[in-house]
This record gives sequence, C-alpha cells and structure tokens, in this order.
Amino acid sequence: MSKKSKNKGNSRANNPGRVVEIVGRRVRVRDSQGDRVCFLSGHRVVIGDEVEWVTAQGTGGKITRVTERRSVLRRMDYRGKEQLLAANLEGVFIVDTGAAPPLNPVLLDRFMIGCAQDGLQMALVLNKMDLGVQPEVEQAIKYRQPLGLDVFHASAETGEGLQALRSFLAQQSGPWALVGRSGVGKTSLIAKLLPDTDAGPIGALSEYWGAGKHTTTKSTLFTLPEGGELVDSPGIRTFMPGGLSSEQCARHFPGIGNLPCKYRNCLHRDNEDGCAAPEHANPELLFSYRTLLAELLDIEARKKP
Repeated sequence: MSKKSKNKGNSRANNPGRVVEIVGRRVRVRDSQGDRVCFLSGHRVVIGDEVEWVTAQGTGGKITRVTERRSVLRRMDYRGKEQLLAANLEGVFIVDTGAAPPLNPVLLDRFMIGCAQDGLQMALVLNKMDLGVQPEVEQAIKYRQPLGLDVFHASAETGEGLQALRSFLAQQSGPWALVGRSGVGKTSLIAKLLPDTDAGPIGALSEYWGAGKHTTTKSTLFTLPEGGELVDSPGIRTFMPGGLSSEQCARHFPGIGNLPCKYRNCLHRDNEDGCAAPEHANPELLFSYRTLLAELLDIEARKKP
C-alpha cells in the first residue's frame, strides 16, 4: 500500500472522544491524545456528548457519530420544541444569589422538576453570600429543603464554601453543570475553583435591568485539579422543562404531587372540584406550579390538530 493510500485510510478511522466545548458550529473534542477542533458536518451535539470523529484535511476533524446519551438536560420553547443543553451529566448545580439579584423561586422550581424528570441529581448553590441573604430568599429555601433541595452556600468573592464544592465534585462519577441566570456568578465560581484556567469573561450586573449581562456565550467542560468536572453555560432567564406534560407536572412538582385530592387526575387548578391544594399546599409553591401548568396546557392545546 502506498504512503498516500495509507494516510487516506487513517483519515477515515473513527476515533472516540468527548465534546468539551462548543462555539457555533465548531466543537472541541477531547480524547486520550488531547484536544482538537472538529466540525459538526450535519450532526447535532451538546456539551458532554461522547462522539466519534475522523481526521479531515484542512479542518482538523469531523464528527461522524454521536453515541447514545446516558442522561440529558433539556428545555422546551414556547412552541413545545425541545432543546438539549448538555448530555451525560451526573447532576446540576442551580446557581442563584440571596441578594443581587435575589433568588428567583419560580425558576428554581422549574429546574427542580426538570432535573427530577430527566433523572439528574440537583443542588442549589447560593452564591454571593458576602452580600447577605434577603429574608424572603431564606424563607423560599426553607420551604424547599424538605422536598429534596440540597444547598451549598458560597461566595466567589471571599472563597466561602468553595472547598465544600471541590470535595463534593471530587466524589462524583460524572460532570455537574452550572445553570442559572446571567449575573449570579457562575463563571466567577469557576474562575475561583480553577484559578489557572481561563474561565471566560466576567460581566458586571446591569443596574438598570436588575439582571446580569450575558457574558458566557459558549458551553465549556472544565476538569478540576482535585477531581470532578464542571460545565459552564450561557445564562438562562427562563426555563421550561423538556419532556414534561401537564399530567406529569401535577404528579411530580415539588410539594404538589402527593396532595389528598378527591380525584386522582386532579391538576390542582384554581376552583377545581375536590382539589386539596388550597388547604394543603404552600401558597408560593402552588403559584409557581400553576404558572408552569398554565404554560404547559397552552403548549398542549396549540399542538392539538
């Protein structure tokens, strides 16, 4: 076989790797030999995907196959179309703050049910503890902790709680994603956990809007020196859990699913016959649930022929 033919055959060999960064239509794939840039070539991938790739002259590499995903983090748009955010995660850290901007309980609830729906572990990282915690935030967390919400208190500014996060991640078998609104300090946390790594730009809080400027425009998987992996991703202002129906929402929403209603298929809407929600459910959780339910029912109605 000629040298030219041999090289051509090697270029078509499938090589295993994992997607560790996505920027537009280019992805960075990592394997035992290091990192290389690959182009998608018709394949859709998300951060954490395990893929196969081939060498492609002039482009570095080309994705040829995406292997079956063990888990996914997904959301749904207002038309009911699903979008995958990450794959093969062990769990999700929902990052929020106690004061600037204060925790958004409705968004937290949606992440809680979304992670439960997709079989992902979940915890809240309450960042910016150096700025304090508003009483209503403390109360919102108090309602949700008995429902399975684990909480890490942290401050990227002072270093509070960072060692607890490092120790936790070192014991995990897969990556955890940092998700949440812009301005809550996701990238700042990674910059502190990985001081020798370029975690990306860090933006100031927008005083006019009361929300963070979008500074993270790509998804990246980082490996911590002590062990464990973290995925950073762009800020999310709203979140609709993917793959969730109105019936599933009624069964699995935190603090709502086991109410002693008259009918087993009760959706716990306002003035529903025999509904126990007004008497037994926390008013804040019930409001959050009904807001999500209304959006799901609207999507389902528009999908009907």
